[in-house]
Amino acid sequence: MNESQRSELDQLLQQREADLRAGVRGLREDIAAPAGDTGPEVRDGPEDGDARMMTTLDVTQLRRQDSELREVIEARERMQRGEYGRCEECDEPIPFERLKARPEARFCIRHEEAWEKAHPQVGALPT
Repeated sequence: MNESQRSELDQLLQQREADLRAGVRGLREDIAAPAGDTGPEVRDGPEDGDARMMTTLDVTQLRRQDSELREVIEARERMQRGEYGRCEECDEPIPFERLKARPEARFCIRHEEAWEKAHPQVGALPT
């Protein structure tokens, strides 16, 4: 990977980190915010269920974004240490096109697929 490619990937990681931080912050605010400031609220059972479902969806989204944020931060740390862009399993270079699509990738395609097969309940989390 040349310096221009590394710079492009660093910019992608920086932008993704900023986007994820904003998303995580917004979701945390939404989850922590009271339902409304219009006084006492009267809700029936279905409304309570809808509110719980929305909170559950927000928490799920928060976990997903928080996990992705950690992956992006770790990728940026690998870049600073000079360890970025190599498969953690076989130490072969990860193709630039893969890194452009998933700049936080930790594995080459072959080892990513093997990891996903070994961890079907998690899916493609580690990239």
